[in-house]
Amino acid sequence: MKKIKPRKKPNLAILLFVGLATMTIIIFIIDRDSSVKLTEIFALATGISGIISFLIEMVRGKKLAEAEFIVNLNQMFTTNDQYRKAYTYFEEYDFENKPNIECLTNAEISNYLTFFETFYLLIVRNIIDISMIDDLFGYRFFLAVHNPCVQARKLVKSPENFPNIYKLEKLWLNYRKKHKLPIYHEERSLENCVPQEIYERVLQKR
Repeated sequence: MKKIKPRKKPNLAILLFVGLATMTIIIFIIDRDSSVKLTEIFALATGISGIISFLIEMVRGKKLAEAEFIVNLNQMFTTNDQYRKAYTYFEEYDFENKPNIECLTNAEISNYLTFFETFYLLIVRNIIDISMIDDLFGYRFFLAVHNPCVQARKLVKSPENFPNIYKLEKLWLNYRKKHKLPIYHEERSLENCVPQEIYERVLQKR
């Protein structure tokens, strides 16, 4: 069976140019003495189509850059032995018995968290937003932050050392709630694990 190739969407700049050119011809037919109008409108059509083409290419370039950035972040995560090791233990964690993960050192846990602290810094500088990273990294983030062992050894034990994680968790929780997305062990959110006074103080820390 012959495959039907999907039709490509027409270029917006070309459509606009054709539209303005058509309008130019109509005006020329109606008023043949309007040579100035003809020249001006045609110049306007050319100028606008050029601007729109430039903007379209900028948007395409930005999307490509964002995609490349996310791919690089994912590669950094998946090729790092410590991250993969921590991820494996977090994913296999027994929430019923809440054991200490003795195979992970404090440094390995901190390194995993630091990877995500960087996300918060990029977000507040408007370099990325949560919608860009949620699909790939949302589960990986909550897997660690809502882990009882990580909380006992790091996040709840020393909340003042992880203000960016607290702030990022709040942003990410709000994003997932707004879009009605599942939240890994939401009952273990940091707000539920530390006194409210401490939680608010950490969020306000600069």
